[in-house]
Amino acid sequence: MSKRPLFLGIILVAVLACAAAFYYVFSGGNSDKSRQDINKIEAFTLSNGMQVIVAPNHRVPAVSHIIWLSVGATDDPAGKSGLAHYLEHLMFKGTSQVPEGEYSKRIERIGGNQNAFTGPDFTGYYVNVAKEHLEEVMRLESDRFQHLQPSLEQSLKERDVIVEERRMRIENSPPALLFEQVNATLFQHHPYRIPIIGWAHEMKKLEPSDAMMFYHEYYHPGNMTLVVAGDVTAAELKPLAEQYYGSIPAKEPIRHRWLEEPPLRAEKMVILRSAQQKQMIWSRHYIAPNLVYGETSHALPLMLLEQWLGGGKTSLLYQSLVEKQKIAVNVSVEYSPLARGPSQFIIYVMPADGVTPERIAQAVDDSLKIATDTLINSERLNRVKTLLKADVIYAQDGLQAVGQFVGYLSALGVSLDYYTNWVSYVESVTAEQIQQAAEAVLIKSQSVTAHLIPEAGASAAATNAGVPFTGYDNVQVH
Repeated sequence: MSKRPLFLGIILVAVLACAAAFYYVFSGGNSDKSRQDINKIEAFTLSNGMQVIVAPNHRVPAVSHIIWLSVGATDDPAGKSGLAHYLEHLMFKGTSQVPEGEYSKRIERIGGNQNAFTGPDFTGYYVNVAKEHLEEVMRLESDRFQHLQPSLEQSLKERDVIVEERRMRIENSPPALLFEQVNATLFQHHPYRIPIIGWAHEMKKLEPSDAMMFYHEYYHPGNMTLVVAGDVTAAELKPLAEQYYGSIPAKEPIRHRWLEEPPLRAEKMVILRSAQQKQMIWSRHYIAPNLVYGETSHALPLMLLEQWLGGGKTSLLYQSLVEKQKIAVNVSVEYSPLARGPSQFIIYVMPADGVTPERIAQAVDDSLKIATDTLINSERLNRVKTLLKADVIYAQDGLQAVGQFVGYLSALGVSLDYYTNWVSYVESVTAEQIQQAAEAVLIKSQSVTAHLIPEAGASAAATNAGVPFTGYDNVQVH
């Protein structure tokens, strides 16, 4: 596959990745059939242990075919960071039946689009295509998931590609560099502290043989989930899945060799000064639970806390820092409840000119005290619930988002009931639960505060000038 861009930014999985899926629950008009489809999600297991999920949507004759692997950057061997991402690139470099470059050409000829992503917990390969070409996609995927044979020349070239991606997307981006250093500080033991794309000095030493060993160890049905969203039923898909994927030899599911994260007991600070950055960025990152890690009951309340603190211009932090005190020009809060390991609850502030980081910190602390010491009133609670739903309703509608969200839930072991009964889950959250979540998470001794400070002489063409980098522990690279 030709060089693909490295995307570093937020994958707000709980809102953006599931947005299109939940669109069918909330939207009116022609949504009745789609609502029926949502409740017809079916799952089955192939003879070799591969999980298959079908998410019907018969509005258009198209499908999104996604293969999820329960392996990601956190499974990179020690000293070989970036290996999972390297293998993702090599998956496009040919087999004995499909020469290098031919895979992408065949997908293009049938009018499809395809790509892949590597996250900390998972790797995914997706193709969006007209339903009539689904079998051809499955034939191609079955081949490369069994018979990958990249040439040594292409493998070495692709290693140069990922090293260059790191230089362009990380090392030339002060916000990305800062976020990388925050992760390395916030996580003391967990592999989330290592960048998904890898450390440059280790990436340069990755060998094609390393990637192929990773492929043979982890790329098998015990770690694979197929999700097909769109104009298809389980009855139609099952014989095709057995034909093309059922013959892949079975192996035992992966045993993640992750070290458990110890308690964070001291407030920490990361400061990066850069002549490339024009606008100061202040952020604070808290360790947080999610749907499968830590105190899972806090996950949904934290989503609503995110909205209360930073959900637009009516939010608590925006009103305090931007509108009333006029010490900031923008505020945002981000949280994702979908990760195998600890999540982050992040507050970003872009200070106004001349405002010090210390003043921002005090103002943020004062506002957070409101969230931990008082209950959100009923009017505001209804508003933040509506905002969360509105994010879902107006996000882009598409089959791929459905497949990504359903696949993410399944790969994490979260019941698909979370998908079908989303509205009732959100409505059931109380003000007391939001306060309890805030008290449990917004603890300074479990946080890292970061300052990205422009140095004198910052270039007018500074990288990401004025645009705060936003990201999670579940940032993905392509």
